[in-house]
Amino acid sequence: MSIFDSKAFQNGQLSGLEAAQRLGEETIDSSERLVHLQFQALRLASDGFFAGWRRLLSVREPEAAAELSPAAQAERLLEYGRQVQELAAAGQKVLFDLARQQMDSGTRQLRGMVAEVAKNAPADADPLVSVLETTAKGVDCLYGRSLKAAGQGVALADNVIRLSREAGRAAAGAVRPKG
Repeated sequence: MSIFDSKAFQNGQLSGLEAAQRLGEETIDSSERLVHLQFQALRLASDGFFAGWRRLLSVREPEAAAELSPAAQAERLLEYGRQVQELAAAGQKVLFDLARQQMDSGTRQLRGMVAEVAKNAPADADPLVSVLETTAKGVDCLYGRSLKAAGQGVALADNVIRLSREAGRAAAGAVRPKG
């Protein structure tokens, strides 16, 4: 009996192709949304710029000029930043999920290969089988730690995004004219 299982190899290839397809689709979708957001932000910025000039040119008194505030522009920029951050966070989550799926698939294949070797190994190869099983457990532990660290990284990025959003809201509130 062979250690190499062609069915498991084909399933692994299929899983890899599905992950690549999903990654490609998500990348294209995210790129399209980002371009849409950039066009929307450009349109809003140019509209705001010309509207601000019109208001500034129509001002007759200094008090009225002081009432013109960049708060509306700051709020639009804040919203644009929030949408870009959400897009980035969604992309991170997709990449993390794909990485986890691939790591799980690789771990299952490794366990299957080790079990197959252990089952078919001659009796005097017990020390080698034991080393192979120990190595596989070490790799499995490393995968687990990597997934945990990646999950913590995604959670940290989400927290930073949330904190920056709150700081942006506070800054926009500080720019808003008191009325």
